[in-house]
Amino acid sequence: MIAQGLPTLNPVAQAQGAQALPGTDEKTEKAARQFEGLLMGLLFQTMRKTVQPSGLFGDSGQSRSTYEYLMDQAVVDRAVSSGHGWGLADRLKAAWSQAEKNGLEKELPRG
Repeated sequence: MIAQGLPTLNPVAQAQGAQALPGTDEKTEKAARQFEGLLMGLLFQTMRKTVQPSGLFGDSGQSRSTYEYLMDQAVVDRAVSSGHGWGLADRLKAAWSQAEKNGLEKELPRG
C-alpha cells in the first residue's frame, strides 16, 4: 500500500519526472567561474616564480610576495566576476550540463 502524498522510492519513476533543480544553472555557473579563477590564480603564481625580482618593492620576500599575491588575486577576481576570463568557465558549464543530460538519458529505460 502506497501512502498518499509521499514521494515514490522508485529511482526510475523519479528520474522520468525529474526536472532541473531550482538554481542548478546558477550553481553550475558559480562552480565553473570559481574553477576558472582557481586555475588562473595558480597559473599566475607559477608565472611569478619564473620572474626575477626587480627591486621595485624591495627584495624582502614577504612584502613583495604579499603584494604580488593580492594584485594577482584582484586581477583574477575582476576577470572572473566580469565574465571576461579565458572562456574556460563557459566551456565547463556547457560540458557539465551536457554530461548531466547524457547521464540522465542513459539511466532511463527506453520503452
